[in-house]
Amino acid sequence: MSDNLSKTVHGDFDAVFCEVTQSSPVSWITQGELRLFHLNIRNNKFNPEEMKKLLYRNIGDYVFSRAKIEYFKVNGDAYAIVSQALRVLRKNGGADIKGTGSELGELLLYSFLEEKLKAPKLMSRVELSTDAKQYASSCDGIHLLTSGVSGVPYHQVVFGASSIVGDLTYAIDAAFESIVEIEKNEDKELHMVDNVIFDRLLNDDEVELAKQIFIPSPNPMVNYNISYGIFLGYTIGLDPNRYSIAEFPGIVEEKMQEDIRRNIDYILQKIRDNNLNLHSFYFYVLPFNDGETDKKDIMEAVLKGDVDL
Repeated sequence: MSDNLSKTVHGDFDAVFCEVTQSSPVSWITQGELRLFHLNIRNNKFNPEEMKKLLYRNIGDYVFSRAKIEYFKVNGDAYAIVSQALRVLRKNGGADIKGTGSELGELLLYSFLEEKLKAPKLMSRVELSTDAKQYASSCDGIHLLTSGVSGVPYHQVVFGASSIVGDLTYAIDAAFESIVEIEKNEDKELHMVDNVIFDRLLNDDEVELAKQIFIPSPNPMVNYNISYGIFLGYTIGLDPNRYSIAEFPGIVEEKMQEDIRRNIDYILQKIRDNNLNLHSFYFYVLPFNDGETDKKDIMEAVLKGDVDL
């Protein structure tokens, strides 16, 4: 039996997102990470075209469960996965309580948790809003992270929160509002996972793993804890006309490092103030030219299929 679920996201992630060194220390109370990324830069602006391609290619795996993807393939409908996924998103996107374009943060959260945290999804935001709608989940995604402790598999159910707004501090505030709501309803969220996850997995090995984790058992080797994965998007706030093309990438990275440096203590204080000290936190931060405008434009292009492959 496998110790983890199968990864669903695919593509050359590192060709789309450039990681920036995060040199400021973070005094995590438990396990945690804080990682910074930016898109390719062209003419002193972030160019989202490669990201649009990546999201479009992964839209089916984001929207549908592993079992549903396999159903499409077995029935000879693999060609229709993307179009059916876009149909589901278009049909359900209008009811998004966080506003137009918020799906981008949810998609990027899914992508970063799978690709960089190595935590395969249990359910994405859109699955929670459709197949599990009756449970009214507050999560932007639920993932499973497996690591080792003294040679024993250690599982974390990672509840997701995402926010893309103009200001990084405001994005942090919005994400923690979601986290606090999830925390209040932790038992309900886990009850939902217990009730819907088993018919969504790919094969018997994955079902057996889920049973060992989520069905109560005296076996201490399959215990799990709750963690939080957070995607933050914000406006970089640099005038592209003030800098030469040669110096701009360096200016961007310095600005990103300073932006996060100013917010580290704020994040840690949020964790303490909300009594979240016993949870692990995994942050992924990405700046935009204009967070509010870009998230709408990028999602509109993806939903229309207006992507050059």
